[in-house]
Amino acid sequence: MLLTYYLVVLLILAVWYGGLRLWQRKIDEEITEGARFEYEHLRQADPDLLKGLDEDAFRKIFARVETPRAPAYTFAAVAVFLVTAPLMLAVTAITIGIMERTGVIPQPAEQAQRLKLSADGIQLVRTADLEALQLILQGWGGFFSFFSLLLFWVVVFYAVMRRYHARRPGSLREEVLRSR
Repeated sequence: MLLTYYLVVLLILAVWYGGLRLWQRKIDEEITEGARFEYEHLRQADPDLLKGLDEDAFRKIFARVETPRAPAYTFAAVAVFLVTAPLMLAVTAITIGIMERTGVIPQPAEQAQRLKLSADGIQLVRTADLEALQLILQGWGGFFSFFSLLLFWVVVFYAVMRRYHARRPGSLREEVLRSR
């Protein structure tokens, strides 16, 4: 089952990455053309800014400033999440098992003896229908699994977006001046 999961994830990520690379090639062509126009414009409008900078070096700076970075970072965040999610769920399942054995999460059989389902709701009693209540109470682990996966997604996305903003380039003028 896990092998199937990883094969499907690999297929999805491969298709996404292929689309991302095709899109990146198109963007690179547009960036090269835009850099050429911008270089000519700045060479006439502000020649002091470009002093000591050839067109190829300017194109690299222009690409660093103008190339959209969000799609690649989004791909990275989703890839990290999908690849490591089974590990996170395994850790969560182990934690839930430990919590059940130590009494932090009550055992379904224990709780089923104390609860009764009726049309009026759930009531605390000494005896109840074990089968129905055990099915409900066994879902408590699912509650923790869901929220641990949600928290894991927030942590992964936070880490990727922190890197995204930390590596954000300045304006074209700032980057040209910084490159000197």
